[in-house]
Amino acid sequence: MESPRESATIVNDPNREEGNVQSETTPLLQKRASDVTGKIISTNVTLFVAGLNDAALGVLVPYILPTYGVTLFQLSQIYLINCAGCLTASFSNIHVCSRIGTGGTLVLGAVIQTLGFALMYWNPPFALFTAAFFLTGMGGAYQDAQANTFTTTVDNAHRWLGILHAVYGVGTIISPIVANVIASRTPVWHDFYFVMLGLGLLNLCLLRWTFREGLFKPNKRNASGTAASELKATLSNKAVWILSGFFFLYVGAEVTVGGWMVQFIVSVRNGDPKEVGYIASGFWTGFTLGRVALADITHYFGERRMVFVYLTLAVTMQLLFWLVPNIVVIAIAVFLLGFVIGPFYPIGLYVLTQVVPEDLRIGALGLTASLGQAGAAAFPFMTGAIASRAGVEVMQPIMLGLLIGIGLFWALLPRQRAISL
Repeated sequence: MESPRESATIVNDPNREEGNVQSETTPLLQKRASDVTGKIISTNVTLFVAGLNDAALGVLVPYILPTYGVTLFQLSQIYLINCAGCLTASFSNIHVCSRIGTGGTLVLGAVIQTLGFALMYWNPPFALFTAAFFLTGMGGAYQDAQANTFTTTVDNAHRWLGILHAVYGVGTIISPIVANVIASRTPVWHDFYFVMLGLGLLNLCLLRWTFREGLFKPNKRNASGTAASELKATLSNKAVWILSGFFFLYVGAEVTVGGWMVQFIVSVRNGDPKEVGYIASGFWTGFTLGRVALADITHYFGERRMVFVYLTLAVTMQLLFWLVPNIVVIAIAVFLLGFVIGPFYPIGLYVLTQVVPEDLRIGALGLTASLGQAGAAAFPFMTGAIASRAGVEVMQPIMLGLLIGIGLFWALLPRQRAISL
């Protein structure tokens, strides 16, 4: 296994001179963190907002159902609409970025996402509430793809990716608590999305300010004239599709358990919605701590080996969650489940930079990150659709299957190679 110093180096790069901040029009040049502090902060805020948004819906399900008088199947269509937005971003990301650059795509995504929040907060008709998730899915996927692409260009990328996605995890910890308090102690659960609207506007302003240099200018490494050929080459790369499958299943798994565990505990284990909402925060707490605590350990022992170790532990925790009808055991199991699967996303992104050719990396990072967002919508929808007929307990075998599928995709990955960023 190579060290971080060996895996990403640039020799005699004039842009590395003190105080010479690289433009986003050359995004694959590696940047010192001290030169791009503002951009690191703004992209972390972006992922924080994404975490808040992703973890809220599961806690709000018991309140949305009676408000709109809809079935689980109708509610699960929210995830399907969200998936459509993510997929739209997945396959348009390269073309959009080629025309307006990394910063421009981030700002565009923030605008689209904020428009979605603006449609949600005033308790609109269910059809409009559902349609708004197309905008939040599309906007979030654009931002997720570009935030990850930018972060892989910062020195010690594996560590910064861990921090970026730990910040996402912090959002997922806070979100169920805030959503649960608003929904259980006030008559207007949709006020949660008023909070999200304010944070969306803050995120938009930060991105607009920190990426102002060269904003909306094409990336030189991804000029519009080569976008079509780059997309074709990216789609024909075997490693890209393997990692896309890995992200699709992994993000689908994390959001499925985070989105449906409360309904499972309420319906199957007879938990109190006002109390078990905090178990969801426990899952996301473990998820976040895992991304911070395991980043360097994973890098030291090797990403390939450690993912299999974590998967073994994750399957064990999932079986405990499924088979033991005790709320305390469930709370501990889901905390540890989150802890061991939390690092998978930043690990996968780091490995992508080692197995995908440099000239395809922007497109590959955008595609895999956006498809991960699509998985976050597709599998919760599938779980809800099946649960509407067979009961929410179907979440458990679906989760087990997703974990096994993650392991199969990881086993198919080609060996890592030395790279230059």
